[in-house]
Amino acid sequence: MELVSKLPFSYVFSNPFKGCILIFEYSYFLLQKNGHASNTLDLAVKEYQTSGTQATVLNALQHAIKENSNGHYDVLMQLTVDIIVNNCMCK
Repeated sequence: MELVSKLPFSYVFSNPFKGCILIFEYSYFLLQKNGHASNTLDLAVKEYQTSGTQATVLNALQHAIKENSNGHYDVLMQLTVDIIVNNCMCK
């Protein structure tokens, strides 16, 4: 958390790594469902981009940053986790 608190506030909570978590989670779901790894990551990325999840996540993160821009990293970290959980693609 020490390193995170030294990074620019908006960078920590708006970078694309939040989407990576959703993509990897969905890749794992597809791997379990299909039983093989062929194109699993590509399919997950395509689904993330075309399903509206990417736009939803970005909008939610921007809103969270705007509403909580007072520098409370712990609050934004929890909001970020909530956004990821609420936008799980394997539902």
